[in-house]
Amino acid sequence: MAQLSRRKFLIGVGSTVGMGLLAACAVPVAPTSAPAGESAAAPAMDTLVEIEYWHRIGGDSALLLETFAAEFSAEHAGQITVTSIAQGSIQDLNQKVRAAAAGGGLPGALMADDYDVTQYTLSNVLAPLDEYIALPGDGFTQEEIDDILPNQFNRHKLDIYGGNTMALTQGFSCFATFYNADMLTAAGIDGRPASWDEFPDHVRAVSAANDGVAGWLIGGAGDRFISSLLTYGVSWLKDGGEESNFDAPEALEIMTWWRALSDEGLLAVPAESARDAFQALQSVYYMDSSANSVRFQTTVENFAWAADTPPQRHDGEIVTETYGPVNTVPRTSEAEQLAGWKFIKYLLNPEIHARWVQQTSYFPSTQSAAQTEALQTFYATNPVANQLRQELSGFAQILAPSPALPEVRGIITANVVNEVLLQQLSPEDGVRKLKAEADRAIRSATL
Repeated sequence: MAQLSRRKFLIGVGSTVGMGLLAACAVPVAPTSAPAGESAAAPAMDTLVEIEYWHRIGGDSALLLETFAAEFSAEHAGQITVTSIAQGSIQDLNQKVRAAAAGGGLPGALMADDYDVTQYTLSNVLAPLDEYIALPGDGFTQEEIDDILPNQFNRHKLDIYGGNTMALTQGFSCFATFYNADMLTAAGIDGRPASWDEFPDHVRAVSAANDGVAGWLIGGAGDRFISSLLTYGVSWLKDGGEESNFDAPEALEIMTWWRALSDEGLLAVPAESARDAFQALQSVYYMDSSANSVRFQTTVENFAWAADTPPQRHDGEIVTETYGPVNTVPRTSEAEQLAGWKFIKYLLNPEIHARWVQQTSYFPSTQSAAQTEALQTFYATNPVANQLRQELSGFAQILAPSPALPEVRGIITANVVNEVLLQQLSPEDGVRKLKAEADRAIRSATL
């Protein structure tokens, strides 16, 4: 895949995209490469190294990150001091990273979402982590590697990165199905359908038994369309990364039954929160992040609800999309990069990681954190969260990475899906338009 142009790095993209596309930009950095087959030696830290950790988390979770930074700094007194800094929204963080990469001042450690990692890597902003993973003493032992869920350890060890590992997990969630169990019971139905093939008629039956309530109110048309396509076993991006997969017959199939249910008043993309509508008994289904299980545990009191794997439409293992940010090490100085690595590794210590999972409702990325007393107690009081962790955490995967993904998902797909649901386009015309516009975005992003 070609790198982004320097011009795109300097100007980014319009604010309507919501996430900046980074351009190729070499950041001066002390070399860390070791001879082939050898691990890099950890540089000595004879003087205090002060770094910042940039993230896009708010509220109590941001305060917890400040606590982690303070605790880490206390453990490394005289060697490393970490200051955790909330940089606002995803877009705000992207803009600040773009400016720092162009003019200097990148942090020692950086939180990033999956599409950010792709953009930053192709822009030469990030240091590969493999040498740090292999560092004697400061890296991971084989036992520690085996403790991390494989789909999370390898989440950003990808061919488009030259096989390098570019990010370290920090907990995650995934695309999951929530439903009003009382409404299914009223329709004489036990549980949600396992296959998308059964879903339209299932929704019709449940709605008919519950005064015509909407079957599925979708939060984020572009997000949910691409997530659903993945559960059909189809990536949004063709192999090679140069063309979208929206000409796959499965894309038309989804668009067609979405339109049919929309025409019947059973499926819509509401202007307000789809989650709030689900809680207000306005829909049978809500499909989004598994982390909602903890929220519903404390906020839903007027009906019985349940959660499950998203319906599937393919042969083989469960497929679902993973969510949640990861941690990276920007290219700075040798000492700052090592300090950044030590901090993001520290965040995976079992007790530290367990505290993060309790705060955010993410799945733990390590087996050891899941076995801590804190998380065992947490899951005892949140049985649906534990159910989803056991059923889905090992099968979650990122969407095929591309610097065009934010635009394709957040704007192009969202707009086309809405046009189809509003009867402005037929499903056939919709997927044709989606294919053409997504392919143009992919070509533009990689020029």
